[in-house]
Formats: sequence, structure tokens, C-alpha cells
Amino acid sequence: MAEIRPFKGLRYNTQKVKLKEVITEPYDRIPPAKQEEYYGRNPYNEVRIILGKDDDQEHPEKDKYKRAKIYLDEWKKEGVLIQEDEDALYLYEQEFEIQGTQKKRLGLIARVKLEEFSSRKVLPHERTFPKHKVDRLNLLRATNTNTGQIFLLYKDDDKNVQLAIEKAREKAELEADVKDEDNFRHLMWIVRDKDDIQSIQEAMADKVLIIADGHHRYETSLNYQKEILEEIRETEGDEPFNYVMMTLFRLDDPGLVILPTYRLIKDLDKLSEEGLKSLLDPYFEISDIDWADTSDKSALIEAQKRVSTKSFTFAAYVAQLKKFLIFQLRSENILESEISEKKSKEWKSLDVAILHSLIIDKLEALSSGPFSQENSVSYIRKLDEGVEKVKQGDYQMIFLLNPVSLGQIRDVVENGELMPQKSTDFFPKLKSGLVMNPLGE
Repeated sequence: MAEIRPFKGLRYNTQKVKLKEVITEPYDRIPPAKQEEYYGRNPYNEVRIILGKDDDQEHPEKDKYKRAKIYLDEWKKEGVLIQEDEDALYLYEQEFEIQGTQKKRLGLIARVKLEEFSSRKVLPHERTFPKHKVDRLNLLRATNTNTGQIFLLYKDDDKNVQLAIEKAREKAELEADVKDEDNFRHLMWIVRDKDDIQSIQEAMADKVLIIADGHHRYETSLNYQKEILEEIRETEGDEPFNYVMMTLFRLDDPGLVILPTYRLIKDLDKLSEEGLKSLLDPYFEISDIDWADTSDKSALIEAQKRVSTKSFTFAAYVAQLKKFLIFQLRSENILESEISEKKSKEWKSLDVAILHSLIIDKLEALSSGPFSQENSVSYIRKLDEGVEKVKQGDYQMIFLLNPVSLGQIRDVVENGELMPQKSTDFFPKLKSGLVMNPLGE
């Protein structure tokens, strides 16, 4: 099932650079201001490779993909990037705090054999967007290197993988121990012992993998593999381009955290409290929490509490009403009768599916103009920022919902289904720059 292999990783030389100054968030979590910050932090910061500026004056004659290749080559020549002499696996631990609780999780970084989704050996959990895949494919073509991590999950009910990894860590070399700007700690060990590598490979051999984060990068690697096969026609099957670098975590790791992604809504020119309640009353019991004084956070805290403690419950802060509206599903029977998609019971029971099918999709009735998921709905992960956008009038309301659970992801994916858009936000993200995977050997 999951065929993993060690590889000769490309790493920063910590004798020449401070690791804290060169690692980054994943490319899709780097807004322009953060990109600028990374550029200024260190001239060898990995942002120049994974998300280069369109108008980088350091090499103005090249596009950002060609510049990424130039930087890789220059940094290797200067000894800033060094490559392992022998194949190895890498163990990556993150220690972090969330809501006052300390957590940690341990992952395995390895090359993993590329598999089409139809094989059911690697399973996606959400849809992807063509624009992002074109960008990542251009970068991969230019660098021939996996420069960022793909976050995957696997079931380890018998603990065989966990035991093999923990045994290997006891004699592995601690290569990285760095704290990021959030004071989260990132540690990486290098496993070179061939017996330990083989034990981990054997323990992983029967695992089905679920993509948690990095769908675009995985599909990009599949497309890159197809391009090479079309060119060379023949393959032994074990060439590096047939593999992709992944970071693998067990599904029951207590350090796995999923946060909700909130929904911002606009374009409802016919919005009123009476109209909104009338529209959704057939499906939900509706109550409210006044929030005229937004400097007092007690209403926000109460709304969050109601959402988190009651099943199938959502909250919407509506600025023009100066209140939260609380929507609690009247009956689970509604899910089967009212959600029209031909989906499983597990899919229809997802809070994010209920929110879109029974609330957001019906809001078009409160708009006299065009209302669409693409143009009228936005997504935000930081609640305070979302609330502020509603208060400022950029949007008319923000919906609060519970995050999906790991069990729900597993159930939906194993049914052969995809989660609704923007269903998961794994926290924290895997840092880019700890190790890269050159595909030239």
C-alpha cells in the first residue's frame, strides 16, 4: 500500500545560517506582507524558492521560477544548502500551545510512491483549484525538487509504526531544534540506521494515506510524473520522480488539531432579521444574543459556547442587527430530506455541509442581484479579523461553526467522498525549509 523510501535530503547548513531566519510557513500561508518580511529576514530565506516575488530585483532578468532554481544552485555552491551523503528518513516533532494547552505531535518525513487516487492507496479529502496546481508545477519543473511538505494521515491501530519510529528516534541524530515567531518548537531527527529504516518501511507497508494538507502539491507531483513519462516512455518505477516527499502522522496522534474556517457573507441587499428568520425557520430553532456593545466580548464568548456545546448549531453575527443569531438544527431527519446531494449520511452530518446546504445556499433569496459561493462567500481562519470585517461593513455577517473531527474526515474519505470546500484547517502548519527532496538522484 504505502511504499516509503529514504532519500538524501537537502538541508540548510546551520554553521552558515540561523535556521529560525530561513524557514517559513507553507507557500499558501504567506500573504504579501509576510513575503516581504521573509525576504528581509535573511538573504537565504526559503521564501525566495517557494514563493518568489514577481519583480525580485536580485535577479530581475529571470521569472520567479527560474530564480528559484538559481537560488538553489547558488546556495548549494556556497555551502548554505548541503545534501546528505546517504539515504535517510527524518522525524519531525512540533511542540505548540493552543487555547492554553501544550501539545506535540511526531511525524515521519519520507519519499512516498506516487499513486493515482483511483488506486485508493492515497486518498484526497478536498477539491483543488487549477490555478494553484499550475503555479506549483512551474516551480517543480524549474527546480526538480520537492521544496515543501505534504501533510498526510494514516491509521496505526496496532501501534506498529509508532513503536518503530520511537525506537529509531532513540539513536537518531537531532539535526534541528528551533522556535518560530509564535514560539512553537520544531525538532527534526535524521534516521540513518538501515535496520531502523527497514523497520519503519515494513510497519508502513499496509497503510492507506489520507491527504490532510497539500492536495495541490500532491496532484502537481502526479502531473510532473506524467510529463516525464510522456517524454522518456519507459521507467523502472523506482526513479525519484515516481515519489514525493511527505510528512506522515498517525490519525490518533493527540497533537493533531483542526480549527474551523469561518464564513463571511455579502451581497444580501434584502437582508432583514424577519426575512432571515423566515427563510431558515423550517430547518432551525432560532434564538439571538444582543451585541450592541462590541467592546464587551461576553456575547461573542457566549455565541462560541453555544456552537461548541450543542450539536448542529451555528452562530451568525449580523452587524446591522447588532446581534448574533443562533441556529440549531430541528431534527437530524432534515438532513436526509433537505440536502439534495447524493452523499452518505456521514457527509450530510458534517457541520460544514449543513451550513452550506441549509443556510448559505438559501441566502440567495435575500439578494436581488447575483449571489454565488465564488463571489459572495469568503473564508477566514481568525475569528477576530472576520468579526472586524463585518463591523467595518466589508461583509454583512460571519458564520461560526465547529471544526470537523479526524473521525469524520476518515469516514467521509473512506466512503470515497470529498469534504466540502474549506472544511479543514490543520494547526499548526508544517514549516518549509527543514529538509527538501531533490529529484535528480
